[in-house]
Amino acid sequence: MKTIVSFMLGMACLACTCSDSYILRGTLPENSNVKEIYLLSREGKGADTLARCLVQANGNFVLKGKAENRLLYLNVGNRGGRIYFYPEAGEYRLEQGKDGFQIVSEQEGVQSKLNVHLKKIEENSNAMRAVQKRMAETNGEKLGEENERLWKNGNDLLVSMITDFKETPMAAILVTDNMWIFSSDFKLFERGIEAMGNGPDSDVRNEIIKKYEDMKRKQLTGKAPDFKLPDMKGNIVKLSDYKGKYLLVDFWASWCKPCRIKAKELKKHYPRLKGLGVEVVGISCDENKNQWVKAIEEDQPLWTQLLIDKKINGTDTADDYKVEFIPTLYLISPEGEILEKNPSVEEIETFVKKG
Repeated sequence: MKTIVSFMLGMACLACTCSDSYILRGTLPENSNVKEIYLLSREGKGADTLARCLVQANGNFVLKGKAENRLLYLNVGNRGGRIYFYPEAGEYRLEQGKDGFQIVSEQEGVQSKLNVHLKKIEENSNAMRAVQKRMAETNGEKLGEENERLWKNGNDLLVSMITDFKETPMAAILVTDNMWIFSSDFKLFERGIEAMGNGPDSDVRNEIIKKYEDMKRKQLTGKAPDFKLPDMKGNIVKLSDYKGKYLLVDFWASWCKPCRIKAKELKKHYPRLKGLGVEVVGISCDENKNQWVKAIEEDQPLWTQLLIDKKINGTDTADDYKVEFIPTLYLISPEGEILEKNPSVEEIETFVKKG
């Protein structure tokens, strides 16, 4: 009887151990020089190695460890890149596709849920890279519109992924891993913060909130800074000239291809904006006046074009408007208040109709 009891206790312990562990198997390509696989707590400096295993001569490896139930990073050699791994109890395998490595599992769980989002994001990124490659070879207007559509779709997919893990430590990690995107678009950052939700307190989350608050302080609000700048004929145009009207200000430069594409898109919608009573002014950040004039002659915009001139204005107008990236557009109310940064035509129409 003691033997049976001991045996049953041993099996119980074994079952307990198995239910609290994961196994990750994989086979690396024949030309791989990777000798060891690592599971890390984070990327870069300060990462803790939670598990590691050697790669056999035939490329096979088996990584075992405790089911951490949190988002970690699998490192395949020194050039493996970021491979997300959320180890719950169970079996996983590393697979290589045309877009790199991915960890998959037959069981339903966080990893499978995450992979659905990652696949959609990767497919969208591939489509955008293809469009950008064609854009480098031609100046097709439709390509620019398609690139912008894919960029916005990629942002929507990113926010959707974070939302799916709302109020978890994982949501905060996904935000911080994509900070290069959020830090270039405050409206998108706001969406990211909302998607992240009120998750548990952590260093990662606190750092995100700090960056968000810093970026929020840099946003232009309240009264639009006045300006007095020369047009192509040397006439001085001031912000106050547009008092009582909605004004869309477009900061751009001749050397900025996205700016030129944006101007062509704006030109297409210009009749609609005029119908709404919205004036448009382009303010160029060009330092070379000849290049500015040449770009205007090529693109033939239908609205007033001004050139930043510190001597005339007294300050750099782009700095006054806190412009960090171009193109940057601002919608200004008839009372001279900043209404929206980088608004869509639909958003402009909503502001005008609301009055």
